[in-house]
Amino acid sequence: MKSLKINKNKIAIYGFIIVVIAVCVWAVATKPVPQKKAADDVKNEQTMDYTGNTIVEERNGKKVWELSADNIKMDPQTQKAEMENIHGKYYEENGQILVLTAPHGIYDDKSKNILMDNGVHAQSDDGMVFDAEKVSWDNAAQIFVGEGSIKITKGDMQAQGDRIESSNAFLQFKLSGNAHIVKGRGAN
Repeated sequence: MKSLKINKNKIAIYGFIIVVIAVCVWAVATKPVPQKKAADDVKNEQTMDYTGNTIVEERNGKKVWELSADNIKMDPQTQKAEMENIHGKYYEENGQILVLTAPHGIYDDKSKNILMDNGVHAQSDDGMVFDAEKVSWDNAAQIFVGEGSIKITKGDMQAQGDRIESSNAFLQFKLSGNAHIVKGRGAN
C-alpha cells in the first residue's frame, strides 16, 4: 500500500506541475497583441492645435505682417502650421495696409514663408482689389507671388493673368501667362 500511496503523491505532484505549465503556456499564447495606432491618431498626437491665434513677423521693431486664423495645427517636428480661415495684414513701409483672406494656408516657422490657397482675396486701403487661386509670401526675398486666375483692379485699371509677382503690396507688379491689362474707360 505504501508504494501505491507514493505513486498517488507523485502523480498528484506531476499533475499539479502539468496544470501550472499549461496555465503559463495558455497565458503567453493568449496575451493580447497591442493594436497599432491609425495614422490619423499618430498625426494628431504630433500636432498642437490652436483656435483664434495670431502669428506676427516684425523687422527692426516694425510689424511686417500678421496672420490670424480660426484654427491652426502646428507640427512641432517640421515647424509648419496648417491654417483655416485666414485673415492677414501686410504693412507696407509707406503706411499702406494690404488685407488678405483665404480659406486655407500653410506657414513655415523656419523660413517664415506663407502659402495661402483655395481662393485668396486681398484689398488695400488705397482701393486695389486682388483675387487669385493661391498666393505665397517668400520672406527671404520679400516677394508676393500669386498664381491661378489672377484678377486685379484699381481705379480705372483692370489686369488679368496666370501669375503675378510683387515686392511692394501690388503697387507695382509683374503679370505673366495670358496677361491682359486694360486702363481707362475700357476697364469698367
